[in-house]
Amino acid sequence: MVPKILFVDDDQNILDSFKAIMHGLRKEWKSKFASTGQEALDMVGKTKFDIVISDMKMPDMDGNELFKRIDKIQPDTIRIMLSGHSEMQSLLKSAKHIHQFLSKPCNTDVLIETIRRMMGMRHILVDKGVREIITGLVTLPALPDLYIKITSELNSPEPDLQKIGELAKQDPGISTTLLKVVNSSFFGFYGSVCCPSRATVLLGSDVLKGLILGVHLLQELDTDILGPYSIEKLWEHCLQTGYCAKKICKQMNESDKIATICFVSGILHDIGKFVFITEMNKKYREVLEGVREFGGPVIDVEKKILGVSHAEVGAYLLGLWGFSEEIVNTVYYHHSLENCGDGFQPIYAVHAADVLQHEITPHASDYKFSELNIDKLDAAGVLTYINDWREACDTLLESQNEEE
Repeated sequence: MVPKILFVDDDQNILDSFKAIMHGLRKEWKSKFASTGQEALDMVGKTKFDIVISDMKMPDMDGNELFKRIDKIQPDTIRIMLSGHSEMQSLLKSAKHIHQFLSKPCNTDVLIETIRRMMGMRHILVDKGVREIITGLVTLPALPDLYIKITSELNSPEPDLQKIGELAKQDPGISTTLLKVVNSSFFGFYGSVCCPSRATVLLGSDVLKGLILGVHLLQELDTDILGPYSIEKLWEHCLQTGYCAKKICKQMNESDKIATICFVSGILHDIGKFVFITEMNKKYREVLEGVREFGGPVIDVEKKILGVSHAEVGAYLLGLWGFSEEIVNTVYYHHSLENCGDGFQPIYAVHAADVLQHEITPHASDYKFSELNIDKLDAAGVLTYINDWREACDTLLESQNEEE
């Protein structure tokens, strides 16, 4: 079935431009157009749409209210808001109803890439269990203001990394993390880096986005809500998993692009846990108590109590927040390699890095962590490298302990 997309804007010139763009893509998608919020609601009441893309400012009903109503009628429809940067800031409180922001005016290539990326992640976005968890939250974790500003700059025709670095410099938590990461022996840059702007240029935009998201969610958490469970240890595990995944990737002589996918996927692989802890802390406390009682691993207890895992929820949100299909799929499958292909892929690096970090790093808790999927690694033809990966990760983590 051809996917259906609804565009909503009260400016006829903009609607006409959307029609012109989508006419050339009519074999790929079927598009409809509405000039008012009420017209859009009438159409949604009669037709199932995969994506609705709407302007924020409309005279009869603003985009926020429109999406709030569509959420009730078609909760699994992906909702993308077109808005100016200043509007984005005030809309963060209603992020539950808005899956993704695109700056207005919207670059045609960015629009098409966004739609294709969403369609390519259909297997994640239509997961009923995940959708029920997400739509059942009082609010979605709000994207940080800094993330919105930086994403807006990245989506501009000629993004300025120096400007992005200056934006990052405004947030002490982000600045500290950037400098800590860029000066770590994990990256091996020559000489000390003391300027966040320089760190941004060296690390790149994808790494910056991942770090901003992780640090923001860490800052939002009430560290006392889950008793002995350490949020700081969780973030340390995420960072080290990213470092180890990148190291494994480089050992396999993969490109810098693949290494970046491995690193960003590694630092974000457990982001679903941050969401659970932030928005479902009472329910997630049951999960952690279940792990202590039954021994885990945590992903099994999550599925038993919540019906879904942190990997699935994390991937769902990362997809809606604009991360690449490769990163989203790697996060989604890092505990379930059954559907992954043969040969080295970022997913195998992150899976191994996640398990090996727990194995190598001493833990005071008696949690049972997930184990290596030996059968799948063997079937994929990469099990033969596992001892080399373990040794590389061990050396890497030992060097960090010496730094500290």
